[in-house]
Amino acid sequence: MRMTGLSAITIALTLAPLSLAPTLVRAGAKRVPSPPVVIRHVTVIDGSGAAPSPDMTVVITGRRITAVGYEGTVESPKGATSIDGRSRFLIPGLWDMHVHLSIITESSLEAFIANGVTGVRDMGGDLDQIDGWRKEIAAGVRIGPRIVRAGPLVDGPKKTAMYRLTVTNAVEAQHAVDSLQQRGVDFIKVHNRVPRDAYFALADECRKTGMRFVGHIPRGVSAEEATSAGQRSIEHTETLIEAAAYQQGSQVKSPEEALDTYTPERRAALFAKFVRNGTWYCPTLFEYRNFAFESDPSVLHDPREKYLARSAREYIERFSPAPAETTPVEQYAGRKAMFRRLMGLVAEMQRAGVGLLAGTDPPARGVYPGFGLHDELAILVEAGLTPMQALQTATRNPAAFLGELDSLGTVDEGKVADLVLLEGDPLEDIRNSTRIAAVIVAGRVIRKPELRAMLERVEESVRADLHSKPR
Repeated sequence: MRMTGLSAITIALTLAPLSLAPTLVRAGAKRVPSPPVVIRHVTVIDGSGAAPSPDMTVVITGRRITAVGYEGTVESPKGATSIDGRSRFLIPGLWDMHVHLSIITESSLEAFIANGVTGVRDMGGDLDQIDGWRKEIAAGVRIGPRIVRAGPLVDGPKKTAMYRLTVTNAVEAQHAVDSLQQRGVDFIKVHNRVPRDAYFALADECRKTGMRFVGHIPRGVSAEEATSAGQRSIEHTETLIEAAAYQQGSQVKSPEEALDTYTPERRAALFAKFVRNGTWYCPTLFEYRNFAFESDPSVLHDPREKYLARSAREYIERFSPAPAETTPVEQYAGRKAMFRRLMGLVAEMQRAGVGLLAGTDPPARGVYPGFGLHDELAILVEAGLTPMQALQTATRNPAAFLGELDSLGTVDEGKVADLVLLEGDPLEDIRNSTRIAAVIVAGRVIRKPELRAMLERVEESVRADLHSKPR
């Protein structure tokens, strides 16, 4: 969640409080045990990187996958519900590894599921609110993805603040780590204004306490220093530009010059260091693509805007207003050139073995909860990843990053049944990831008619909120 600009070096985030009135809770009946499910004659793309396995049988009992084998070799449990998987493809449930739920609101939860996104990583929000949703989802009284969350992010002083803790020195940074750990967050997110001494104190405290930290690279800290300090993931490809632009003694005067400081030799050494240190990267390329093409009607007049919560629209219009007709054409030419360079950078990371995570960063102009994840996968393929590699950024890689590969991320016996059944082969065309026949969430099968109904509820909720009294 950040603003991006090429007219100046600054690529910064400024947040202001919004009034987030609660939307109508779309809660279903409390979950009751369902009969086993058998998906037959399906092609399994298990997420491991292995070739697809055709004519397979997958058995789901309760919340877990209890058998995976070739058709005719797996026994169907008595009373099982059978799903015909002919001409269909089964993949692991998808993850969006960079979202802000408190701004896109609870209406986004069903939008994620309707798009096959069964897990999200919240990168800064109202911890109590998000934990309330998590409890309802776990209890089966609300439909939504599994959520890992940072709670309030840690940042330095800014004029406005939203869902963040402000630290100005090393002592305050240590206290921030301790207080967030006491609140039970899954990880800590840092932003770009954390002072240098505070950043390294935070990193040291995280190392002592076993807490992971992720986020932006603060100004005055290099990418090399961030990975050496133990930062578990770095967000947004262009964060590398800001890290270079604000280095002590930096003489660069533009984003292009900042990116030029990453010579081929420096990139090779840096990416090798990421691999050695286990530093992952979440590029959020589609968000930057929309910035580069923001005057395009496909960005300004996307029909999927009907699913976007009022608070998200208000945020976007405040911090990323629609471009004026007088915006110089050459400005967009520069942005598009930078976008191509950033795509090349991500492809180079993939070739170097850096772990990549798919994330979309809503709220951002042209990014719609759930839908945006498929847009990100398509951009990753355009950047140079294979469709399998792109799929892994949203399936196996998130599970490995979260330390949950024993229960999530691939289609294997014993794992949680978070799955997506597709009507087209995503390895032939990554856009087939949008052709969803059913989503399976912890063993619960949600078929296409119900998925459509979920999106209709999201649209209805958004429309009702838009027509309510101004806040």
